[in-house]
Amino acid sequence: MVVYSLYIYDRHCTCCFYADVTQRVAPEPGPSTLPFVLPPSSNSSSSQPNTAANGSLDPSDDRPPYDVPDAHVNGANGAMSAGADKGKGRLAFDEEAKLVYGVVFSLRNMVNKLSSRGEESFHSLSTSSYKLHYLRTPTAYHFVLLSSPQPTSLRPLLRQIYTGPFNEWIVRNPLAPVDTAKDGKGIDNAAFRRAVEKSLQSA
Repeated sequence: MVVYSLYIYDRHCTCCFYADVTQRVAPEPGPSTLPFVLPPSSNSSSSQPNTAANGSLDPSDDRPPYDVPDAHVNGANGAMSAGADKGKGRLAFDEEAKLVYGVVFSLRNMVNKLSSRGEESFHSLSTSSYKLHYLRTPTAYHFVLLSSPQPTSLRPLLRQIYTGPFNEWIVRNPLAPVDTAKDGKGIDNAAFRRAVEKSLQSA
């Protein structure tokens, strides 16, 4: 089993954290790069997600998800940058994040509509190339983990990350930004990143 990457989307459908265990090639650090930060989109007025009044995802809206902001991350920290992988057979991160969330958004809506149970029913997606594991938290955060195809589920690992490092370093940390619409930042916490990478590498 190989774990590829972890995406965390907040209640505004914005990718606020990304960890890549495969260590994709990072760009050279430039003057505009920031470590682990996802700045707000420049066209935020036209790219807001379909949300209800309380800021959560509107389940009655079947429109596709909106744009994920461009990512600018410090290359020295081994993270991602929009356009960094163009010409190397890999999508730019902003396009990749939009596609991943689009898959989750569409399948989650479809599965929940077809399910007779009144609870979250979409847990994973398997293909011949990868398996997508999904966990939606009570606070409307979406944890998406990509791994090699395998019969076992990694939802327990996602739940462990949520109840462990996420609660310890993000939820209980008053200095950690958790609302990208308010703070304009993603999760910028080195201790949380180290804990997540350790969990993913030991999976």
